[in-house]
Amino acid sequence: MRKHMYIFLCFLLTAGCGMQSRLDELTLVLTVGLDEKNGKLLVYSVSPVFNKEAKNIYEVIRTSGVTLRDNRFKANAFASGKIVGGKTQNVVVSKRIAKNHDMFSYLDVLYRDPKNSITANFIVFDGPLKNLMYIRLDDKPRLSVAIRDVLLTADKGKQTTKINLLQFRRLSIDRAQTPFAPMMKVYKGDLVAGGIALFNEKRKYVGSLSQKESPYFAILQKRVKPATSLTLPIKTLTKRTEYVSISIEYGDVSYKPSFQHGTFRFDVRMKLSAVLTESTTYLNMKKDKEKVEKLLAKEIQKQLESIVKKMQTYEVDPIGFGLYARAYEYEAFKKQKSWAKAFAKADINIRPTVEIVNYGVLQ
Repeated sequence: MRKHMYIFLCFLLTAGCGMQSRLDELTLVLTVGLDEKNGKLLVYSVSPVFNKEAKNIYEVIRTSGVTLRDNRFKANAFASGKIVGGKTQNVVVSKRIAKNHDMFSYLDVLYRDPKNSITANFIVFDGPLKNLMYIRLDDKPRLSVAIRDVLLTADKGKQTTKINLLQFRRLSIDRAQTPFAPMMKVYKGDLVAGGIALFNEKRKYVGSLSQKESPYFAILQKRVKPATSLTLPIKTLTKRTEYVSISIEYGDVSYKPSFQHGTFRFDVRMKLSAVLTESTTYLNMKKDKEKVEKLLAKEIQKQLESIVKKMQTYEVDPIGFGLYARAYEYEAFKKQKSWAKAFAKADINIRPTVEIVNYGVLQ
C-alpha cells in the first residue's frame, strides 16, 4: 500500500513540474484591446508574467497591423512565450474604433477560430486605449483581473451592465434588437466602470447612456434584482427641491404591444416595491405615504421616458421592444425593413406605480 502511495505522489509531483515548465513557455492573453491611430489598427495584448525574476506581474504588447490575426502574428516576435488566446477574459475596444467601424470586421477571428474564448467580457473604453493599458494600479490586482472585478461590481450596482462576446453577436444578428456594451474609463488615475454604449444595426457605436441612467435601463430589462437603488428629486412636498432615496426590491414589468395605423404602440406597466433608504426632508409616512409614492412614480416615469426617447433618437433598441412586437404582432413586424427605424416611430406609454413597503427603523 505504501509503495503504491509513493508511486502516486511521485506521479503528481512530476506532472506538476511538467505543467509549470509548459506554463512558463506560454503567453496567456487575458485582455485584448483594439484601438486605431492614423487609420491603423492598434492591438494591445495583456498577459500575466510567471517568471519569478521579472519585476512586473504582467506584460503589455502593442502592435500595429491590418487585422487582429495579423497583429497576433507580429506580437509573437515580442512575447516571452507562445501566445494563447483561449483564456481571454476581456475584449476592450476604444469608443473611437467602435464609432468608425462595424465591430464584426475586427471581432471576426474571435468568433471564427474555436481556439479563442467567446465568453470574454466585451467592453467599450471612453478614451485612447493606451490610458487603460499602461495605467498603474498599485491598490488593485493585475490589470486583467482589475478590469473584470470593477466591471462585475458596477454591474451588480446597476451602474453599468455586462455582456460577453457571444451575447454581443447574438444581439447583433437579431432583427428585433440592437447590441449594447458596458463602458469604462480612467478617471484621476483610477479605473471606473459606468454607463452603457449603444450600437446600431450596423454594429457601430452611436451614443451612450450615463451612469445615472443605467439603473433605469436595468428596470426596463426587468433586471431589478439585486435591489436597484435610485435617488429622486421631490419638489412639491416643500418649497425647495428635496431628495428621496429608495431601494427597489421587487419589480413586475409587463409589455403589451399593438399595431395601429402603421405604427407600433407599447403599453409598459410597472409595479415597483421599494424600501425608503434616505430623505433630505422629514416625511410623515402615515400621512403622506400615497402622495410620496405618486411623486416617486412620476419621477421614475420621467426618467424612463427620457431614456426611451434617447434610444429612439439613436434608432436603437437595446431593451428588446422588438422581441414583443415579433411575438405578438408578427405580421406587422415581418413587413418592417428595419426594426430600429420602426421603433424610432413607435408610441411608448410607460406607467409605473411605486409601493413603499418599508420606511426604515425611524418609523
